Amino acid sequence: MIVIESWAQGREGLGQGGWSSSQFAAAIGEPVSISLRSSIPLETPLRVMATPSGWSLVVDADDQVVMEAVPLPAGHFDGVETTPVSIDAAVEARSRFPELPPTPERPTTHNAPRCFSCGFSERTMQVWPGALEDGTGRVASDFTPPTWVAGPDGLVRPGAVWTALDCTCGFYVGHVPARRSAVTVQYAVEILSPLRALEPYVIVGFPGPWSAEWDGRKRGGCSAIFDVDGTMMARANSFWVALD
Repeated sequence: MIVIESWAQGREGLGQGGWSSSQFAAAIGEPVSISLRSSIPLETPLRVMATPSGWSLVVDADDQVVMEAVPLPAGHFDGVETTPVSIDAAVEARSRFPELPPTPERPTTHNAPRCFSCGFSERTMQVWPGALEDGTGRVASDFTPPTWVAGPDGLVRPGAVWTALDCTCGFYVGHVPARRSAVTVQYAVEILSPLRALEPYVIVGFPGPWSAEWDGRKRGGCSAIFDVDGTMMARANSFWVALD
């Protein structure tokens, strides 16, 4: 049984998609591509069920399908590549994060201001990517995982990596070239090397093998985490649908 705790929210009152997907994948125990079918409830028992094509995650009380998963197809991450970004360039891009913390005089336009990854509370991973000014249409930020997302060995929990990659791609898809609110509908992550808490990394959102333009309400996007030497540590491939 899986329960997405209230601290792991993304949009108000709902489970963060990347974190929730990671918990589903961990329960399955093999690489999968996950499709998100409905809003993710918090503090609600969710049950993993085998299906003819893979697995479903359902609300235990009524069997409502929240997510579905299939084995990760061979070559799924082909083309999910991008050139590394320096720490200095990533720090500069962070300064262009498209949302601002709210003040009494200026409410925020952030659609998930309490997200534990990209929100504004004290308990956030501060995943705040902004546009790079290198002509690539990518977004980036420096990223230093806090100790509370790591285990006793100092290694960052896989779920935190899934979460940071999800939010980064969300800001790429939803803000480049223009703002458009969207939700993840399909998601897969490959962790190539474990991250360590309190070490600096760069996180990048980019098109990968997808078109850089919207196809109606649909758009694909990718994200990756690099160490300071430019080695890719993790990457994600995802598909999104605009809410408008």
